[in-house]
Amino acid sequence: MKTLPTIVSALLACSTWAQQSSYLSLDHNNVSCLLDDEGGFFNNLQSGLAGYEVPKQSGLSTIFAGSYWMGAQDMNGALYMSAVKYSAGGSWSAFHGGPISSTQAYNTLAYSNQYQDAIWKVSKAEILAHQANVQNPGYVVPAAIANWPGNGDTSLGIAAQLAPFIDLNGNGLYEPSLGDYPDIRGDEAVYVITNDESYLPDGNQLGIEVHAMFFQFQTANYLNNTTFLTLRVYNRSNRTYYNFHEGLYLDFDLGNYSDDYIGCDPTNRLLYAYNGDDFDESDGGQLGYGANPPCQGVLCLSHSLESAGRLSGAMDAGMSTSFDTTAWLLMNGQNSDSTNWMNPLTNASTHFLYDGNPNVPNTWNEVASNNPAGDRRGMLSIREAILPQGESFCADFAFIYNRSGNRLQNVQQNIYTAGALLTWYAQDQVFPCLSEAFNSLTESDQALEPLHLYPNPTSQQLTIEWTSNDASCIEIYTLCGKLVERIPIHEPKAQKLDVTDLAPGMYLIRVGEQTQCLQKE
Repeated sequence: MKTLPTIVSALLACSTWAQQSSYLSLDHNNVSCLLDDEGGFFNNLQSGLAGYEVPKQSGLSTIFAGSYWMGAQDMNGALYMSAVKYSAGGSWSAFHGGPISSTQAYNTLAYSNQYQDAIWKVSKAEILAHQANVQNPGYVVPAAIANWPGNGDTSLGIAAQLAPFIDLNGNGLYEPSLGDYPDIRGDEAVYVITNDESYLPDGNQLGIEVHAMFFQFQTANYLNNTTFLTLRVYNRSNRTYYNFHEGLYLDFDLGNYSDDYIGCDPTNRLLYAYNGDDFDESDGGQLGYGANPPCQGVLCLSHSLESAGRLSGAMDAGMSTSFDTTAWLLMNGQNSDSTNWMNPLTNASTHFLYDGNPNVPNTWNEVASNNPAGDRRGMLSIREAILPQGESFCADFAFIYNRSGNRLQNVQQNIYTAGALLTWYAQDQVFPCLSEAFNSLTESDQALEPLHLYPNPTSQQLTIEWTSNDASCIEIYTLCGKLVERIPIHEPKAQKLDVTDLAPGMYLIRVGEQTQCLQKE
């Protein structure tokens, strides 16, 4: 069984104020994921057990642990880095639960009383019930809504506005007794506030406050196997940051952790893990998925990727005094010795490791490379050119799971799902990083399924498969929405196209209400 060594002792020894991690489970759909308020996620620090279970209540998990990586430079090029790591000089985390205090009130009882558990959970059903009953005599606001951290305690040097809420009278105060309520996404959400200042007061930390909203939808389609994450980072320091990088570090364990592969798809902003063969055995007390194991991915919905790929064993062992520099180089698509990543098939530098689809011949992937399967850790990063003092940066992510065929078919389906999510995200325009509006699924959203396009990318022939019953034509659009071609449908549910005449680039293929991205080579 895989474990995290000396975690609890490290936490208590290195913390400015001795807070143990607080946990909540988000399990509103087919996924059950464990979340904490220390900057990591999907892992129980006390037990060292994996915490991303899918299907829920199955005892099977796809991710052992995850964490945030954040780094940037000041105007002089000095590096500031805050990244959660397993063991770096005896510490587990670069973050601590609770918001930043400009008065350094972290060791006070008042701060501890309010942010000992800097994690909150609320559902859409609770909010709707609150809205319906708040005017009734004798109504008691439920704890999930009453305790929502809409406002910070300014007497402790905390920002006046924290977690998002619907402010009915517009006075800036969170007043649930007057009808205000949390502004969540999805059908259920967990909100976490962490900071990197209270944990390492003398380090090269950024001085950031990270607000994470994990949320899920309960649906009858692929969204039922999906967990979303919105990260909003507030720059509470006295510096303007340049080349701000935000990354997610993931230790993938698809059941048995010792037989996995990893890959990425930059076009669909996707990092994914899959099994090294078509049978996942149980090992060391961890249940395996058996035949036809799944593919687990994570994608960034709001930003193109700066880098993505597998981390080497040396990197994982390198959680040391040089970790910050090493992590920064990785987030910029470089090795720990500052050399560029290289694609062995093209001999060209790249920011994306194993970016070839294992279903497509002559691409760079772990299957074609004949790598020994094993324990796989990966990272993806995004970049913002500048993060001024007092400003915030927001990004949306999704964790996606597919298991409908053999391991390689599940990889292809994971890529399809990523493409469908990107299309839905762009069309919906109500996610946190695009809009502050309250988000809920419509019936058409729930019915949306991805088109199947293959091969994708392609230079000549394309096969399109769909499930829509009311489609009369196939439409090809540029990413800017310009119609390129409209082709009548001659066959039910599937059709082959010759796309030789299309200029190389990215296109949207639409059949009825279904849309998918195509890369024309």
